[in-house]
Amino acid sequence: MKTAKPTAEQRLHEALNRLINGEPTKVKSKGQLTLNKINKEAGLGHSYIHKFPRLIEEATPIIEKYNQDRKLLLNNYLNIKEVELSELEKLRIEVNRERDLKDKYRNQKEDLEIKLKKLESLNNTLMYRVFELQNDINSSVTYMLENKV
Repeated sequence: MKTAKPTAEQRLHEALNRLINGEPTKVKSKGQLTLNKINKEAGLGHSYIHKFPRLIEEATPIIEKYNQDRKLLLNNYLNIKEVELSELEKLRIEVNRERDLKDKYRNQKEDLEIKLKKLESLNNTLMYRVFELQNDINSSVTYMLENKV
């Protein structure tokens, strides 16, 4: 008795599930999820999936969500869903993170420089006022000593 081969539609569903779960057997899980990638994972010819419009309707929102989550992960906004990334994508994430840190530190440095200039200005003003008051005191003391007041 022969076992029934899975139909092409079943193979496409299984391929989609394997790709979503990050466990492909025939293609790399790196990169965006596409209908063609599902075809290849199912072992079917190019664009064979288009013979199943209902499957395309079901798969399209899943593919879009998967790719959107993956894109957010690449932009460092989402760390919930694990997506296998290529070395280039990992480096891009690291570069983006470092660029964001540099921008943050540059802004902090600029803010601190502005505060420093304000404090220096205030300090100079106060030092000049101290100098004026010392001169006033010296003149008063000198006047008092000369006049023996």
